[in-house]
Amino acid sequence: MTDTGLAFLCGTDLDTFDPSGPAAFYDSSPVLRHRYRQVADWTGVTPGRLLGRDRARAGARERALLGRLAPATAMLGIHDVLAVHRIRPGVLGGLGVGAMVASCLAGALPRDALIRTLADGGSPDEPDRAGAVALAFLPAGHDPEWYRGALHAGVRYCGSLGEDTSGTYRVVLLTGYADALGRLATEAPKGAVRIGESPGVTVHGPLGRAAHRRMRRLVTGLPFTAPVLPLCSALEAKTLRTADDVGELFLRNVVQPADLGSLTAEMHAHGTRLGLVLGPSLPRNLLRFPFPVVHVESPADIARAISAILEFGVEMSPAGHRMPHWA
Repeated sequence: MTDTGLAFLCGTDLDTFDPSGPAAFYDSSPVLRHRYRQVADWTGVTPGRLLGRDRARAGARERALLGRLAPATAMLGIHDVLAVHRIRPGVLGGLGVGAMVASCLAGALPRDALIRTLADGGSPDEPDRAGAVALAFLPAGHDPEWYRGALHAGVRYCGSLGEDTSGTYRVVLLTGYADALGRLATEAPKGAVRIGESPGVTVHGPLGRAAHRRMRRLVTGLPFTAPVLPLCSALEAKTLRTADDVGELFLRNVVQPADLGSLTAEMHAHGTRLGLVLGPSLPRNLLRFPFPVVHVESPADIARAISAILEFGVEMSPAGHRMPHWA
């Protein structure tokens, strides 16, 4: 069981990444500005690019790089801002890039190693054909014909995000080449497929096999250690306990479908009473969770998080608490 009852959830660039919240944090928080400058030092990617400026003019490879680095940098920085407010997690977990960020925040990997891995984790030998990610809204309980057919025509299933807040639909994550997903969106009922703007998707899908080979080479040299905080996997209902567990997560994360329900169920088993979603990394007010969730995307969300912490009896870190060395 966790000591605090508070979980941190880290997502990935599933939909259009909105940098306005992280930009507001950047303008208001010296701590977050410091973290962005660190990432720039490690990668050569400037804070302006990480915050989405001129992203529309970037090529597919550049946008894919930013699709990994921008959410990760925002999540790391927002974690640090929360720590200033004495808000610390008792358990962590994530999807895609967020699974790797959660591993870092749980003490299993230094930040510089994480960021350099994300910067190098694409596959330069992949073709420039545009890839994309999409959310599909399926009637609860069955798969319609248009969805089943698409899985044999250039679209791949990447994971389940569970039911929407009304329980009417189940939400699944799809990846594929942009033209194939575009055809699916026109064949499906209006609004049933929401295509994001993340190119070169290389997590939770078989189209990432080239990136998987590259990740295998990268993981060999990474200084993984056993997580210091409970770290839950989105690949199965499991808590990762060893350095080898985390290394396997990095490898399998690229090609194995995710299951948000398994992740949150494992967090719930640790006694989670409240979850904070770090940054614009999961759709807001869309998915059903087994515990209350607050999205922390902008400075205004800090007050909402503190109110929820008080409401649900979650413990905050004592005054004077220092961040551990890995954070």
